[in-house]
Amino acid sequence: MLELTDLSVARGATPVVESLTLTLAPGRVFWVVGPNGAGKSSLLRVLAGLDRPRSGVVARRLPPGEPLLYFHSETTLPGAATPGDWERLARRVLPAPAARRTPLWPAVPARRRAGRLSTGERKRLLLDVLLRRPASLLLDEPFEHLSPDAKRDLAGILRERSRRHLVVVATNQVTELAARDGGLRLDGGHATPLAGGVPGADGGADADGGRAR
Repeated sequence: MLELTDLSVARGATPVVESLTLTLAPGRVFWVVGPNGAGKSSLLRVLAGLDRPRSGVVARRLPPGEPLLYFHSETTLPGAATPGDWERLARRVLPAPAARRTPLWPAVPARRRAGRLSTGERKRLLLDVLLRRPASLLLDEPFEHLSPDAKRDLAGILRERSRRHLVVVATNQVTELAARDGGLRLDGGHATPLAGGVPGADGGADADGGRAR
């Protein structure tokens, strides 16, 4: 669970949200939706603890030992790495139960270099390893560049994950999933609730006083 109290975040000199009080908890995916430049990444980086808010507090109350994993849309693989290299690394660093592949693993040759894979294939490799761990998630544009089948697989994984773990997804469009689950819409310096889980949804989030000026 993340508890935001009077949180104010800015992207450079531009406010993203001001005085946002919000509780994020497992139960459904929480969506942060807005056009490019609206400040979605800035907000997620503050939630992840990578950047400081302009003011306010983010309290991270996760179960003991549970990581909070952050994925950014610009995360990439070294061009010379291969899916085989990536798989061996995953099996070395992940515990045995988490070493199994997810449906996102692409059907590509194990020796093909990442530089020769499509953007979507590289992204599927990154997301696959990230999603093998039973952790809470902050995902910035995870659906971008994925095929329709991969998007469906990812949506199913996130829906299942959100039943027991916190899942926050930033995206630039209000999809059917976002409209159903709920969250926040950031646009033009304003933060407003989406329909669905906000405010007061079971296991979702309560929003109070979130605004941008």
